[in-house]
Amino acid sequence: MLGYHHTSLNLFEAFERYQDQLDANNLLKLARVEPRYTVNAYKGSDHIWEDWAYDNDELQSLKNAATEAGFTYTVKPVK
Repeated sequence: MLGYHHTSLNLFEAFERYQDQLDANNLLKLARVEPRYTVNAYKGSDHIWEDWAYDNDELQSLKNAATEAGFTYTVKPVK
């Protein structure tokens, strides 16, 4: 049982060293990503949903989803 305890402790300490190394190299800090577009879907005059697109592929996907659901949509760039 003592061997298991030492193995667990060694793994935990290795994990802590790895986390410290990642933190020191700023690998744990993600760059903030801002949305580029806001998409609003409507059925007639009723607002159905709003979502944000972070790139052109996501924008196209949201536009396709709105069209396939039979909604009209508006796209506005986020400033």
